[in-house]
Amino acid sequence: MKKNIFVALDFSNFDKALDVAKSVKNHAAGLKITNELFAICGKEGLEKFADFGLEIFLDLKTLDVPNTVKKTVLSIASLKTVKYLTVHTSGGYDMLKAAQEASGSLELLGVTVLTSQSASKDQVKVLAELAIKSDLSGVIASAQEYKSVRSLSKNLKIFCPGIRGVEDNKHDQKRVMSYSEFCNVSKKDNNAFAVIGRPIYEDGDAGQNIKKIIESAE
Repeated sequence: MKKNIFVALDFSNFDKALDVAKSVKNHAAGLKITNELFAICGKEGLEKFADFGLEIFLDLKTLDVPNTVKKTVLSIASLKTVKYLTVHTSGGYDMLKAAQEASGSLELLGVTVLTSQSASKDQVKVLAELAIKSDLSGVIASAQEYKSVRSLSKNLKIFCPGIRGVEDNKHDQKRVMSYSEFCNVSKKDNNAFAVIGRPIYEDGDAGQNIKKIIESAE
């Protein structure tokens, strides 16, 4: 099975985040760095995460006037360690296009509707279409909308948060799916990724937990 999990490091403790990254490095496709963690670790911290050989997904969910977003994207693109950066599709076409024009080799992912919120497939689909129109590399959408978003484009990268084990707590997530179900609906899709955080590191050893999650889909 291909590596298709980005581990969400939702921490305010840099050392703890590094420990988890080290534990999962042989099983994950990449690491998602949140606002909270980036505020603490900064550029130097991103370089340490990049040393694990995993792709870095910086989840800043940028949303502002086009020129401000453009400057933010330029700054992040200059770091070179970051492969993906999130921007909110709700910012509209002008903002997304300005962001894309500044991205260079940085790949932008358009956030549709947060998985902690209720949403219809049509609502997510409209926002995904806006991301495609703006030439973004991918979108963030729940696995429940995977099929409808994939129908819009064969090449769009789709990152799906809200992925849980069969018996895991949903926490603050509303639109969820188990990892095994996600792999079933997205099988043979090299541009589909699961974003998983707490089920991996909240209880027990992160390395063992991610292995169990992967094995659940085999």
